[in-house]
Amino acid sequence: MRLLTGLAIVLAGLFYVAWPAWSAYHIKTALESADVSGLEQGIDFPAVRLSLRPAVTTVIADNLKDVTKGTPGSDKLIDKLSQKTLPELVDATLDRLLTPEALIRLHAEGKSLRDFIKTFKAGQPDLAGQIGGIVRDFLGTKPNPADVPVAPVAGVAAAAPVVPENRRLGLGNVKSIGFVGPLAVSLGLARDPKAAEPDLTATMSFTGTGWRITGLAPKI
Repeated sequence: MRLLTGLAIVLAGLFYVAWPAWSAYHIKTALESADVSGLEQGIDFPAVRLSLRPAVTTVIADNLKDVTKGTPGSDKLIDKLSQKTLPELVDATLDRLLTPEALIRLHAEGKSLRDFIKTFKAGQPDLAGQIGGIVRDFLGTKPNPADVPVAPVAGVAAAAPVVPENRRLGLGNVKSIGFVGPLAVSLGLARDPKAAEPDLTATMSFTGTGWRITGLAPKI
């Protein structure tokens, strides 16, 4: 009986600790060596984009409120946005910008997902074009989400650089570890290893063939 209990503990440790840690190490290595295929294997990008929708929706909605403030009928416009057009705009933005190349470049430049999301705040020229399409929809002409301009992350289209040694992640960047379900664990990460609190929570889930990152929640 003791042997079976001990074996169960060892297997649980291998499954919930060693395997996710090994997968996380491979993701870290891919991120820091500009290995796009490695990131695609270790990160479920559709799931991660879905997890980031609330944060991006909040930022874009705030932008729209700022730009349309004082405009006649702006309240009705915002209400209509929240029903359909805004989610389409958010999805189009995330599909175009949240890519392996973007994550590699952001990390290499010392930026974070919070910086990535806040680029939408700074993209006022592009935002004006977004709002133009939204207003057309409000008046009855629906824009094609594929034609919606999005605020670019500088340099994403260029060749992704290798992350400098002083920006590479280590155990000091891990601030918390926990379970979020029978087949999912969370990692609280901070870009600054001296920080007391994490600025990003990553969710790793067992997908049937291995552990992958399925969610990211930056502290905005």
